[in-house]
Amino acid sequence: MKKALVLFLVLGVSALASQGWAASGNFPDSTLINELVYFDSNKYNLKPEALRVLDFKVAYLKHFPGKTIFVVGHTDKLSSDKYNLELGRHRAEEVQRYLVNNGINPKRIVLMTEGLRRLADPGNSNAAHVKNRRAEFFIIGVNNSN
Repeated sequence: MKKALVLFLVLGVSALASQGWAASGNFPDSTLINELVYFDSNKYNLKPEALRVLDFKVAYLKHFPGKTIFVVGHTDKLSSDKYNLELGRHRAEEVQRYLVNNGINPKRIVLMTEGLRRLADPGNSNAAHVKNRRAEFFIIGVNNSN
């Protein structure tokens, strides 16, 4: 039941975010809030370009302490569902570890894994697989700076 509720929340937040709801006019370049982090095949370590993306999220979350971040780990479709769910979980946990190590309270971070269940690109090309190896972010909560 809890997993279903969280999935419902994330899918609902996803729809709202796609309409621009998650963007805040109070923070510079708020379109970067939902910027994705990409991973190499079968890996969950953060690449240097991911650190820039996550540093922006850290700054945003520190500026808005009433917000919670959902981190959803995704994979390509080159392995089994079980393997990909585990890999997606590791990707989300690696993002969480970075956020916590940079001052974000772990209670403000909700982790999920989709594995290969929500592909960004269903194609079979290398470019499609690269798009699918990602962590996705949804930020929700009270918009305040107290």
